Amino acid sequence: GSTGGYGYDERFVSAGAMSLAGINTALKEGEVNFDFVGFDTCLMATVENALVVSNYADYLIASEETEPGVGWYYTDWLTALGSNTSMDTLDIGKNIIDSFTAACAQTCPGQKTTLSLIDLAELSQTVPSELSDFSKDTTDLIQKDEFATVSKARSSTREYAQSRIDQVDLIDFANKMATQESKELAQVLRGAIKYNKTSTGISVIICCCCSIFFLAGCVP
Repeated sequence: GSTGGYGYDERFVSAGAMSLAGINTALKEGEVNFDFVGFDTCLMATVENALVVSNYADYLIASEETEPGVGWYYTDWLTALGSNTSMDTLDIGKNIIDSFTAACAQTCPGQKTTLSLIDLAELSQTVPSELSDFSKDTTDLIQKDEFATVSKARSSTREYAQSRIDQVDLIDFANKMATQESKELAQVLRGAIKYNKTSTGISVIICCCCSIFFLAGCVP
């Protein structure tokens, strides 16, 4: 996730993880423009991570929730790509998502799974300005002693990682705020999400729009 970074190894805790700044440095020094960057790991479908990766890739494939230990199922989508190496990036992403959710449903039923395909060009051109407007409006509400409005929306917003890291669904939070700025933010976020699948254990209402979330602390 955006606070914990990527690549944490539970057997070598002292080694730490790669922060978002570290991810940015690695991708920058690689000097490659990728069709997509995928994270077969937990909690990486955040706005912060997407904006970092948007400088180096067309799409991001990542999970908003903690991933089951089995991870992605590589056999099906790599076989399909091997049969058609000219496959469109969107189709590759859809195959990754379909095979991941199908494999998880068979091998670890009941665990929450979700994976999304995000258009990084669209996100980087639309979300920052709308997120800024939303943040300013939310700050104004707090300063006008309408903290309860923000608190109520935040407390009922869907959280991830069993609420251990204060990472929430941004579209769900925006919907619950129900301001003009929040509605516009939710709209552009939905537009950037080109494909998403979840397990049956996640609410359908939320899953229609939950592929990107943010750190609640980003809003004052």
